[in-house]
Amino acid sequence: MKKFFLKLLLFSLPFVVLVLAMDLWLRNVDSLYKEKFQGIQRAKDTQILILGNSHANYGVDPGSFSLPAYNLANPNQSLYFDKRLVLKLLPSLPKLKYVLISIDYHSLYFSSQGIRDVWSYYANGIAYKNRNYYLENISPFLFGYTPGVSISMLKKQLSKNIKDKNQKLIQFEVQEGVNLTDSIVNGYLGFEGVDEKSFNPVYYSERIAGFNQKIKNSTERLEIIQDLTEFLSVLKSRNIIPVFFSTPVYVEFYKYTDKHTVLQNKKDINAICRKLQLQYFDYSDGSLFNKTDFYDCDHLNKQGARKFSCIVNEKLNISQNCHQN
Repeated sequence: MKKFFLKLLLFSLPFVVLVLAMDLWLRNVDSLYKEKFQGIQRAKDTQILILGNSHANYGVDPGSFSLPAYNLANPNQSLYFDKRLVLKLLPSLPKLKYVLISIDYHSLYFSSQGIRDVWSYYANGIAYKNRNYYLENISPFLFGYTPGVSISMLKKQLSKNIKDKNQKLIQFEVQEGVNLTDSIVNGYLGFEGVDEKSFNPVYYSERIAGFNQKIKNSTERLEIIQDLTEFLSVLKSRNIIPVFFSTPVYVEFYKYTDKHTVLQNKKDINAICRKLQLQYFDYSDGSLFNKTDFYDCDHLNKQGARKFSCIVNEKLNISQNCHQN
């Protein structure tokens, strides 16, 4: 029996060492979530805060606003996390005047970010619906990022370290289309160029089908609207102006959206706007934007982000001093 346990220990030792080593690395690994959360705490002069998921993350350039702005949006970030991030940060943002809240095709139908709930939690400590992250705190490798994702992250990091001998590269996970030699500025890191392969009817149909499935399966709409309305009331009570906006999508892609869902979204947001006397800047149909303004069919590139941000800046009636270049 003693020999059996000894053999078992020797057999499992490499795995235990791997888990401990990966856990140590993951506890210290950087991420876009960490960069943004740490960055906004240093940006105490921020007067405009931008919230939302990937459409706002890549589609709103804070450098194009006349007042100090910061982009706190993240890929797949829900209104649930938008709200709790801001409430946590309000004491450190004494000059905050505007909170720009992205409303997308599916924003009112999801609150969980999937596996990204945990990634966000590691960066800012915000738990999804008071979930217990006991196992995730014990081992980020096994229960947080999960082994498959962790190994993929490590491979990319090692590849970057090899290339980094010649040029400084971003040391955290970013999506394809982001220049690895770029820098995050006021929370913004945009797409460059145009991904031609995403501009075709098959891609449009599949992309919308994914959104429609999430919308169809959702039972959260009324809960999300209530939670959002309470958030807006808190902002207004502090003399902070909430503003809704919808980023453009490519005009041909927009034709694939379900018109019933689009109408319901507009009814819901317009009802909130009437109740709380808010503004809604809806540019979702993409009619003012060209293909060259987009990285893919529903995300603006840097050029499009500057163009859209200038429009929003002017709609806020701050001034005409918009920085497009």
